[in-house]
Amino acid sequence: MITHEESTTLLDLTMDVLEGELADTTPQSGLGVIDRWLEQLHQTDNATDITNTLEQVKTQLKSDQITPGELSELLNTLATQTNEFSTKMGSEGDIAPRLEGVASALRSMAGQLSH
Repeated sequence: MITHEESTTLLDLTMDVLEGELADTTPQSGLGVIDRWLEQLHQTDNATDITNTLEQVKTQLKSDQITPGELSELLNTLATQTNEFSTKMGSEGDIAPRLEGVASALRSMAGQLSH
């Protein structure tokens, strides 16, 4: 199981990628973070849906021909799943609000891709 410190570090890395300038971000920028999330989520109960969506995002990012509309849709789905996952974290600590921040950043990135 992931520790609070590992969660915090991973959430910080995720926000760094998501809040970076889209023009400066390559598809590969997020692959390392996605791999780390997948490693942790495979060990977590009730994370099948979010894990499957992350795998789809990873496949899209590794593709030679990224489809912005499809990636945007996947990021929106991932944002919704992340928000739902945050509600399972309970009210203690700062993980739930940080997950909500990740969900918001995912929606923002999805919006940038769809324009």
